[in-house]
Amino acid sequence: MTLYRRHTFTCDWSDKIQFWLIYLLSIIFNFHGLLVAYSNSTFMEQFTSTEVIGAMYTIGSALAVLSFLFISRVLRKVGNAPLTLIFALLEVIALLTLGFTNDASTAIVAFVAFLVLNPLLYLNIDIFSESLIGNNEGSTGSKRGLTLTLMSLAAVCAPLTLGFIVGEHSENLNNAYHVSAAIFSIFILIILGRFRHFCDPVYKEVRVLDAIHDFWEVKDIRNVFLAHFTLQLFFAWMVIYFPLYLATEIGLTWDKIGVIIAVGLFAYVLLEYPIGILADKYIGEKEMMAAGFLVLAVSASWISFMATASIVAWMVLMFISRAGASLVEATTESYFFKQTDGTDANIMSFFRLTRPLAMLLGSLIGTLTLLYIPFQLMFVVLGFLMLPGFFFTMLLKDTK
Repeated sequence: MTLYRRHTFTCDWSDKIQFWLIYLLSIIFNFHGLLVAYSNSTFMEQFTSTEVIGAMYTIGSALAVLSFLFISRVLRKVGNAPLTLIFALLEVIALLTLGFTNDASTAIVAFVAFLVLNPLLYLNIDIFSESLIGNNEGSTGSKRGLTLTLMSLAAVCAPLTLGFIVGEHSENLNNAYHVSAAIFSIFILIILGRFRHFCDPVYKEVRVLDAIHDFWEVKDIRNVFLAHFTLQLFFAWMVIYFPLYLATEIGLTWDKIGVIIAVGLFAYVLLEYPIGILADKYIGEKEMMAAGFLVLAVSASWISFMATASIVAWMVLMFISRAGASLVEATTESYFFKQTDGTDANIMSFFRLTRPLAMLLGSLIGTLTLLYIPFQLMFVVLGFLMLPGFFFTMLLKDTK
């Protein structure tokens, strides 16, 4: 478990690293990841079965969770900038391996490595971000909202690019991994060129069980964590199973799937920054968060009843579902970071732990679900899984 505090001594680096670099890193990170995220399940199906793919997500996510719990030791010895560089280089190697290999065992190892490294890199970016925000927590919602909006803009471009690369022929999916690796190389160059000046916070390691106890004792942080975890569960299922469902059950080609996903993701571009401003200045997070979960529950369930191959109908449904996700993501991010002190972001890694934890639990539940019910009906299960998020939200103390 990583606990970290700002330096108590002066470290002259803020003039060398401006916050716009965080925006740039976030854009590149999201684009390269989502370029392959939605095609991973379909791509790996050439090496193994759908059930085994779910098991790989489970194993990779479990390893990521373990890495989060003990990463502070490495951060204290190596530092965030060098560790980010190491993780990024390893991820590029994993992507290139997936793009070039024809061996099932090699592909599985590289795929699991990607699943472990990707959420850790998100934490690395968070450490840079919180250090630059410092004590100015009044701008947290707007800066987080703008970051999410820019990441969402990259997310819209990613499936469109994927559709262009792959077209109607799924055998071209390996090319997406080549492009993803090339794009992420820019991330590495930025870290090398600008973030070598970064001064690390003072990372403080504590006992994991004590940290969990302290975290759980803070009611609002506990509930927003659980709400964000529920959202990440939605993301996990949609990334693993939705494109695979469109390709195998509905019979759509990847150029059409890419457009459907891109239109849905455009909801983030339109909504997340305004939501961040509303949360900072006007109505707070609680009402928007609750509404978002209701939209997620209904729209996720409706996927099971959409038998049409009309891309317009699928685009509308995807946009609605992502509008709900926008409400939840922007408000949980804003609410959580308002609860953490600007000089002591001591539970940030717990918050980012929701991503691999949700992938772990989501892939496990998904694999078990497919053993007992048809593929189509698993989205009804996902709808029911969104309902607890509404109740976690209602337990929060509103910020306005």
